[in-house]
Amino acid sequence: MATVEDAVAAQVLEPYPLPDWELRLPIRPLWVAFELWDWIDGKDELHDMALAVGRRTLFEHLEQMFCDFRCAPRFPAGDLRQMMPTKHGVRSMRPAGLRIYGWCPKPHAFVAITGALEIDTKTDKKLNDKKRDDVLSFIKTHKLQHTCLLYTSPSPRDRQK
Repeated sequence: MATVEDAVAAQVLEPYPLPDWELRLPIRPLWVAFELWDWIDGKDELHDMALAVGRRTLFEHLEQMFCDFRCAPRFPAGDLRQMMPTKHGVRSMRPAGLRIYGWCPKPHAFVAITGALEIDTKTDKKLNDKKRDDVLSFIKTHKLQHTCLLYTSPSPRDRQK
């Protein structure tokens, strides 16, 4: 059994480094797989102003969401969604125009593994499933299964209390 810290030591993951312009202090952990950095580097669309949303490129939206996740007192819950089937614990983060896939190793923490352009997920209906499977494969390869926080709904008896 490995831990997220073991994956960082093995240089599989790294804590998300806050950019110099971010003045807020980090309150919650966010780890990024080197695979995600490679995907970002290989996607020219992320830096293309023609695909910008508002005045920001897709990469700038991603960077802002990562900073908000790490530093904002309250992160918007709708921006981190559990993927179906929920029994796997895979979640997607949704910055403008993008989907970032990963999992929560504990409450108020996220491990980002891979990404996709939102438009690609709409044209290829199987892409979300493939990305979910990529996250599960990453978790299994690095023996991190026990770190995946699974959603469990309260039992009817707990709801009555």
